[in-house]
Amino acid sequence: MLPKPNGCLGCPFYGDGLGFVPDESVKGAEVVVLLQNPGADEEIDGKPAVGATGNVLDSMLLPRAGLVRGVNVQVGNALRCRYEHTNNLPKGKLTEEALAKCRQYDNFPPETRLIIACGDAAWKAFKGPGSIQDWRGFLKPNDS
Repeated sequence: MLPKPNGCLGCPFYGDGLGFVPDESVKGAEVVVLLQNPGADEEIDGKPAVGATGNVLDSMLLPRAGLVRGVNVQVGNALRCRYEHTNNLPKGKLTEEALAKCRQYDNFPPETRLIIACGDAAWKAFKGPGSIQDWRGFLKPNDS
């Protein structure tokens, strides 16, 4: 597990100071996929989306959009660690404070044209209006 940077001190998720997962930086990436928070595999490897979510992202979702992780897509998490090394993400003020602390690590290439917020924490990181539930969906293709 990677140690958390000094900037994490004072964060309610700091805990034992281990388990930091930095974004996967990609110079020139036009698309950033921002997931909610790391899972156990990500915490151990110190890389975002290396577990089951990463497999789906890399093998199904990105190829269908004509995108390639590490080439034109950067992947990261809104929260750069797990709360108490678990998947139990607290609701309310603790998570809001942690999100605010984690924003210091946002490092999006200037070429970024699209940020995809995956999950409520990622949506809240960008102060999206309402909830992510209000914004899910897709444009229906024109059948005519």
